[in-house]
Amino acid sequence: MTWLARSFAGLVPILAVLVASLQGCAAKPAAKADGEPLPLGSTDPGFTGYLRQVRRMIEGKWIYPCARDATTGKCEHKAAKLTIECGLFQDGRSADVTVTKKAECAVYDDAAITAVRMAAPFPPVPQELMATAEPGNTGVRIIANFQYVVVLDEQQFQELLR
Repeated sequence: MTWLARSFAGLVPILAVLVASLQGCAAKPAAKADGEPLPLGSTDPGFTGYLRQVRRMIEGKWIYPCARDATTGKCEHKAAKLTIECGLFQDGRSADVTVTKKAECAVYDDAAITAVRMAAPFPPVPQELMATAEPGNTGVRIIANFQYVVVLDEQQFQELLR
């Protein structure tokens, strides 16, 4: 077995990967001071702990559904990318969960929206993060990128190496 095959052998059972760029969800009750939603993967030291909690809660509810082939009815997992934006009220409730960049298969959009809704309510939004909202807003907007990655089984992987 080559070093490449050994490196990937441990990944074979994985069907989906929540990419580190998963950036978040948010509600329209508020926005960052610059008017843009806050990425869930933000590296701002004032927000990373809270955003990491939110990301983990979403990851815990996120599934990798299959897309049914229209002609054969066969269940297939496909690679997909999408972006969701949602609002978080100060008390952690979510609102206005929407897909802003759709995947090619709607089943992946639906699974991501469901994960965000099922993960809520989130912990209360910290004061430091609330301070970035425009005056009068009752929450913040967050954005999350979801990426579904197909990982091959051992036989498929070996065929690629040939």
